[in-house]
Amino acid sequence: MSKVSHEGPVVEAIKQKLILAESSDVSEFECMGRLFNIHKNVFPPTHFQSTGIFTKNIPYTQNTSFLELGCGAGVTAVTAALEGCYPVVASDISGEAVENTLFNVMRHNVNNFVSVRHGDLFDTLEEGESFDVIFWNSNFLFVPENYSFQEKIYHAFYDPGYITHKRFLMEAKKYINPQGKLLIGFSSQGNEAAFSELLMEYDYNYLVLYEERGKGENSQIYKIFQLVSLI
Repeated sequence: MSKVSHEGPVVEAIKQKLILAESSDVSEFECMGRLFNIHKNVFPPTHFQSTGIFTKNIPYTQNTSFLELGCGAGVTAVTAALEGCYPVVASDISGEAVENTLFNVMRHNVNNFVSVRHGDLFDTLEEGESFDVIFWNSNFLFVPENYSFQEKIYHAFYDPGYITHKRFLMEAKKYINPQGKLLIGFSSQGNEAAFSELLMEYDYNYLVLYEERGKGENSQIYKIFQLVSLI
């Protein structure tokens, strides 16, 4: 697999944005005309553009089941419910993210449509559960397998050795319905070459469902990949 070491400037930029997010008085995020509360120690879409871009451009279809992995504050999962998806499941490995999602589920009165769960990737699912759409805003930054995290929130950005991506590809087929859409949020800061190699290894192809350059100087390109099983 192609490998790149973590880039100092990228890591430093993320650290500075997290510091700004923690010190900012901004605790709400607007997406598609809706407001969401953002709690401390949860991935802050107020300072990172991926959540807003992906949420606005995911193809939602009424009465289709929707799973969001790594839901953070729950912006995408709640939006899916409000756009007519049902049932919706939102999960995150962070307990603080789960609490934040629950808050926004209640704020938007979709508690009868969204199940919020605490766990890693597909661990939270019950036997027999499957979905029409599975979306994961992946921790696409590649870092060495022995990379040491200063704080838990950095897991939302970095995937050492792409171990989590490997697991996603190994397990996803079990939970996606026939003709379902398997979607991953990625960006130009990720190692797309390494990810492409992984896809081949686990018998997937992919297409770029949506692509947009973020705002600001030296902004990255955000992409929604749709994975296609080759077997």
